[in-house]
Parts: sequence; C-alpha cells; structure tokens
Amino acid sequence: TPDLPTQAGERAHVMVTIPLQNLTSGLGTALLGDTGTLSAAEARIHACDCKLIPAVLDSASAPLDLGRARRLIPTNLRNALYLRDRGCAFPGCHRPPRHCQGHHIRHWADGGPTDLHNLALMCAHHHRLLHRSGWEVRIAADGLPEFLPPVWLDKRRQPRRNNLHQPIPTAA
Repeated sequence: TPDLPTQAGERAHVMVTIPLQNLTSGLGTALLGDTGTLSAAEARIHACDCKLIPAVLDSASAPLDLGRARRLIPTNLRNALYLRDRGCAFPGCHRPPRHCQGHHIRHWADGGPTDLHNLALMCAHHHRLLHRSGWEVRIAADGLPEFLPPVWLDKRRQPRRNNLHQPIPTAA
C-alpha cells in the first residue's frame, strides 16, 4: 500500500544482521536492528520479497564490503505475478493481490531465480504456513502454481490449486 511509512521517499527500512550460514540453512538467529533477535527462518521469510543490501563484515563487525540494493521482485514481474495468480495462490484463500507478497519457490538464498516460473503470490498467513508446515508449491506444466500438502494431511500428496480467483479473460 502507498500509505506505509516512508523514509526519504522509500518504504520503511529494517536492518537484519545474519550470518550467511544461518540465512541459507534457516537455523539459528538473526539480529533485528538494535531491538532483539528473530529466528533465521523468520529472516528467510522476510527476505523472500524485500530490497536486499548484502554486507560483508570482519570479525569485529566492521563493514568490509557493502553491496548494492536490488529488488528481488521488480515491479514489472510483480505485475505479471498479480495477473497470473489473481490473489493468494494457496488453495481456498480469497486474499486479493494487494494483500499478497511474492514467494520464491526455490528460495533466493539457495540460488533460486527471480522469474515468473519460480514465484507464487501468497498472503502473509499462507506464506508463513508454507515456510513452516510441510506444504510445497511448484509450477505445473500449464504455468500455474499448485500445492502439495504434507503427508500427514494427504498420504498421496495430491496437488491442489486455488480456484477462487478467476483468470483474466483472453482475447478472442
């Protein structure tokens, strides 16, 4: 939403410090500014769709290298994601695109590309659920996201889709 707090014409900034090993594994903790810690898994969730500025620190926490910011899901790709998924892609969710964020199917921290075939639009609730519960998402042969439930929910892990969001009508 354009009503979020801004700083110098940009969205609010939050600094998270995390060792690369914790970020890639999802284990351990990360430092949230100067206010406390959060789990490495939570840091991965937040890093899924953010502006990232990588920094390399020495053993005394002095910056050795500060990378350039890069938007993981640029506006044009986010628009394509909105048009394809039409809202939260999780089965049965009614949340519209404006309440959703992009999720990297193969996590960017694991080398996953930021392209339409590696992204699914997710509301915050289902995004967290996907990271924590054993659900998996993939892009099917027709280019749409489908979800595989955890074994405890469906032993056959039959793919499921969100059929609540209507596709955009195609030109004749």
